[in-house]
Amino acid sequence: MEMDFKILLLFLCITFVSVQGFIPRCCVKTAPVNPRLLKRVEKFSVQNRSLCDIEALVLHVNGKTLCAPLRQKKHLQKINPKQSIV
Repeated sequence: MEMDFKILLLFLCITFVSVQGFIPRCCVKTAPVNPRLLKRVEKFSVQNRSLCDIEALVLHVNGKTLCAPLRQKKHLQKINPKQSIV
């Protein structure tokens, strides 16, 4: 009886840990980014609606993550065409 409880507890812990690791980090809102700041973008990615509620341009600048409207992607690519996409 005590062994069954330990196995059940272990199973619940493993389930909880595996579910916690699957939650994606999503932008919940976007804000226009200054073109001068776009020049300092180290890398970027596109967040789509398959896992998150909104489409966004996820920018990485100086160790920070910013969420910009997807329409700014064209402007970003004009500024730095060799920019890396994550």
